[in-house]
Amino acid sequence: MNPIYLNAAVLPLFATWFIPEAIRNRKTGEYLGFRNRTVAMHFILILCMESFFLIEKYGLNLDAGFRVLSISAMPFLGALVFVKYTQKELYGNEIKFTKWW
Repeated sequence: MNPIYLNAAVLPLFATWFIPEAIRNRKTGEYLGFRNRTVAMHFILILCMESFFLIEKYGLNLDAGFRVLSISAMPFLGALVFVKYTQKELYGNEIKFTKWW
């Protein structure tokens, strides 16, 4: 499978579903932050997937490492924006960024 198609399918799913579920409490809507086990597991999964495809394509070098880290960070930034602007209506409370990590 082409990694571009895989990224186009998987990364938006992480940004709009898996990571927002992990950074907010389902029942209360409280912002939990990115420093929990579920978010770490999502990051490791994305990092391994991107490493597999990009190191195979570009080899083991600094450019491939930068691409892996930047592509792996995109769904987390997207999830933060998604939660900030869409889930206020869902939970009725806005995120208070007291803890970033």
